[in-house]
Amino acid sequence: MKERRKWVIILLVLFSTAAILVGGICYIYNVQANLWNKAVTDILEVTAQGRHTLDVYLEKDEAALHLLASTLEGKRSGDEQALWEKVGLFGGGEDNTAYLCVDLASGAAYTDQNPPGGPLGEDRLQVFRSLEGSGVREPFLDDYTGVWTLGIYENFSFADGAPGLVQKSQPLSEIAERFSLSFYDDQGFSYVVNPAGDILIRSLHPNSNRTFQNLFDIIDLQGNSGKDIDAFRRALEQGKRGAARFRYQEEEYVFCYVPMESAAGWYVVSIIPNAVIMEQAGSIVEHSQILFLLILVSVFILAAFFIIYRDSTRRILLAEEQARRAAESANAAKSRFLSNMSHDIRTPMNAILNMTKLAEGHIGEPERMAGYLKNVELSGQLLLGLINDILDMSKIESGKLVLRQDPASLRDLLDNLSNIVSPMAEKKGLDFTLSCPDLQHDTLCFDSLRLNQVLLNLLSNAVKFTQEGGQVRMEVAERPSPKAGQARLVFRVADNGIGMQPEFLEHIFDSFTREQDSRVDKTEGSGLGMAIAKMIVDRMDGRITVESEPGKGTVFTVTLDLPLASPAPRLLTQERRDGPVDLTGRRILVAEDNELNREIARELLEGAGAQVECVENGQACVDRFTDAGAGYFDLILMDIQMPVLNGYEAARRIRRLDRPDAASIPIFAMTADAFSEDVEAAKEAGMDSHLAKPLDMPAMLREIQKHLEP
Repeated sequence: MKERRKWVIILLVLFSTAAILVGGICYIYNVQANLWNKAVTDILEVTAQGRHTLDVYLEKDEAALHLLASTLEGKRSGDEQALWEKVGLFGGGEDNTAYLCVDLASGAAYTDQNPPGGPLGEDRLQVFRSLEGSGVREPFLDDYTGVWTLGIYENFSFADGAPGLVQKSQPLSEIAERFSLSFYDDQGFSYVVNPAGDILIRSLHPNSNRTFQNLFDIIDLQGNSGKDIDAFRRALEQGKRGAARFRYQEEEYVFCYVPMESAAGWYVVSIIPNAVIMEQAGSIVEHSQILFLLILVSVFILAAFFIIYRDSTRRILLAEEQARRAAESANAAKSRFLSNMSHDIRTPMNAILNMTKLAEGHIGEPERMAGYLKNVELSGQLLLGLINDILDMSKIESGKLVLRQDPASLRDLLDNLSNIVSPMAEKKGLDFTLSCPDLQHDTLCFDSLRLNQVLLNLLSNAVKFTQEGGQVRMEVAERPSPKAGQARLVFRVADNGIGMQPEFLEHIFDSFTREQDSRVDKTEGSGLGMAIAKMIVDRMDGRITVESEPGKGTVFTVTLDLPLASPAPRLLTQERRDGPVDLTGRRILVAEDNELNREIARELLEGAGAQVECVENGQACVDRFTDAGAGYFDLILMDIQMPVLNGYEAARRIRRLDRPDAASIPIFAMTADAFSEDVEAAKEAGMDSHLAKPLDMPAMLREIQKHLEP
């Protein structure tokens, strides 16, 4: 009986050992598979970011080209001088971009270069005639430059009905510089291909093969499965997104492919060595092997004790239970990935769209229009900042964010937040309030855009995750700061929305995380918002905390110590006098090539009482000043980047005129060139002041008044 029991125990031990070995192998295989899937998912997302960057770049070019086409639609096909001038206005950049207009009927061509162009050869003309609608051409060898080029085109009709086509082209090498992606310490690289696998844009990566012209030529010669290759080919033809593994250069590589949006049928394909991807799994697999080895040893030890003391069965079961829990714990690790960018982008975009809609309904009410346009501008600036943060992942991950320390109005920031959030809350049927009863200081030194970004993210989340009829509250309190010369601001954003689970609160400030909850499954979000907010608050030496309970709401608290702003003595002196600026009786000449900017300047200056005349270029400005009598104009506002004659040269010519007021009339530069060298260039041209765009209108009026005072 004892012998039989002994053999039963031995068989049980052997069976358990075999089961553990099989389970361990399966577990390790699953770990490897999960880690590989996570890595491929991350690569797909980074590839999608690179695709998006290239799409945004191409869409920007398409918008510029569409603007040119719209401009040329108003011209007759035979008006060669006008057509050349219009095309020339869009050229002249420093990025080797070239613009071309083709009269498809006559074959005449107009470029932004000198000479303006001429009739096209029949071969080139037929190429352009074959292009339909608008889109992106596959790279071609430019006849003029002799370099491979990427072209964006759009068909249109001249005013006389003749068919026309405009094209914006740029060397392919410059596109490749913007497109190149890097993975795993620069061991991966990317191509842009068409559905047939033809390589359109090559990565500048040193491992990028520059011999092959087609992606399938690369993998066909490496002994890969024809079935796998056909499946890859069909995926590209059907516009799918995914990953495949192939042999390449005697090594297994992962091909991750994502379709582009701006160029139909084009793909961004990232190629990464599979061994590199699995390196991160090596240590986990090694530890898992050690774990199972220890389990096996434990099983033998327990079996020995069971044979000796007849009590080992319980210990074996306990060890197996511990092993099972360890395996379940290891399998519980979640992969994090970038799902989409809509959360942070949609908030300011919603404000822009709604404010624009409101403005359309109140066109006859200037004051309301001004308020709407101001909110559109602020939301647009925030949108630009968000896009820059999301696209530049290296900045987010490395913490290389640069914060400004400029004097700014806290009340203005809070008013702007209220103007953006109130329509969102009203549309959802929420009660929104913002209170700041005990603020002692308004002007402080901080990065208003970044602080606005943090608070808007908290408020938009509160609105998003609060049901109709709920409440969203923001309270701002000022407290004494332990730091000299600073004020402590406490921002509290509270809602009575759906709240968060305790386990999610531990990861709320991690990148790419969103709560897995049926209540928020349909809510869009990038998973970056709270990570960015935490990063900004940390960089401002502040603190952000969160309290939440499912079904009862969430409270975020941001605590910041902000330096007090030192007011400028000159501005204080003006304020003791800044009443509104009165320019009654003053004549001002405005030189600005942008019609919208001219109208803005005219209305603002006329609103201050001035008489305003506007011209569209530097030469017209010189001519109008020359034709007017001495002393007729009191001041000139001069844009710098203008056609025919730029602002610097126009100012020099005015200063050289032989008349008494040519040397004394104030000339202000107003330009988007805001670097120190631009200010110095304005002084060298004989200008009296430099106003950077976007213009600070109150500051501009004060500067004008200062120069016109007797």
